[in-house]
Amino acid sequence: MPRWNFKPAAITVYLALIDTLKGKLRIRTDIAETMTQSQYIYEVDTENYGRIVVEGSRSVPVLVDFWAEWCQPCKLLMPILARLAEAYQGKFILAKINTEEQQAIAAEFGIRSIPTVKLFRHGEPVDEFMGALPESEIRAFLDRHIPRESDQLVAQADQLIQAGKTEQAVKLIEQAPISTEEEES
Repeated sequence: MPRWNFKPAAITVYLALIDTLKGKLRIRTDIAETMTQSQYIYEVDTENYGRIVVEGSRSVPVLVDFWAEWCQPCKLLMPILARLAEAYQGKFILAKINTEEQQAIAAEFGIRSIPTVKLFRHGEPVDEFMGALPESEIRAFLDRHIPRESDQLVAQADQLIQAGKTEQAVKLIEQAPISTEEEES
């Protein structure tokens, strides 16, 4: 039987490499589990991009996260975005685009730095941020684009006023809640 003659430094490097690879595999598994367990989070590729991002953003805002496995800030941002997607319960959809695997989509949007997050409404990007922001800043970013119940009531009241139904518009506005859960989230 051959006798192995490893130097302690080589073994240490080898074990560190194994630990690093295990960590990357664990992170990738956690990411994949998060994305497959939620009805509000989708992994996007060239085949489903049009359906999920373009068409989907005609109904609700779609937050597109451009990321890569090797990107540490992406790994920090991903669980925050996933948590918010669950907390907002369908008020927006989270679309994850791996820039290493979906280079054509990344190139289409000129992605040069990751993480880059773009928000789509009505088929078009309307806002974006770069880097791993704190959850409170991401919430503020989302809240600027997610329609509130009060926005819909104001639009309905405006239509009633345009139609000459001022009394109905006033009643509608009077029935509106002063504070809603949407404003608190």
